[in-house]
Amino acid sequence: MNCYEQISDNCKMLWKENFTLTDEKYTQVSGYIFNDKNELLIVKGEKFWTIPGGHPEEGETQLETLSRELMEEACVTLKDIKYLGAVEVVENGEIYYQLRYTAKVKDILEFTKEWEINERLFVKLDDLNKYITWSNGVTFKSQIISAKKVWNILD
Repeated sequence: MNCYEQISDNCKMLWKENFTLTDEKYTQVSGYIFNDKNELLIVKGEKFWTIPGGHPEEGETQLETLSRELMEEACVTLKDIKYLGAVEVVENGEIYYQLRYTAKVKDILEFTKEWEINERLFVKLDDLNKYITWSNGVTFKSQIISAKKVWNILD
């Protein structure tokens, strides 16, 4: 049985692997992106490290959002993109989704701080919690497990 992870008094999340999105509202498209050493791409804004991704723009497909956000935030292009599922977010009684993909890096371009991101880094999964403190949370950890399955990454 899946259980929601309580994030705050008015927000809870649930990972739904392979969730089929129909008419549901989604507010974010993000990716678990790996290099050829199976290191995960993370990015840092003002304060926190996280996985790259962001909000869709008007008329964009999910894959267009993912590709644009990865170029803007991390200066990388992608290959072998696979859909993982969605995080169902219940916030103040409203339900919306955050879509998650996984992919391999195709090209790593020179990093420029053009948008809100100040750094990019590829990290070993064993070191992830040194950068992303909530990576051991139920929802995030479940997404990592889903991504590792796609690429046959063993512990």
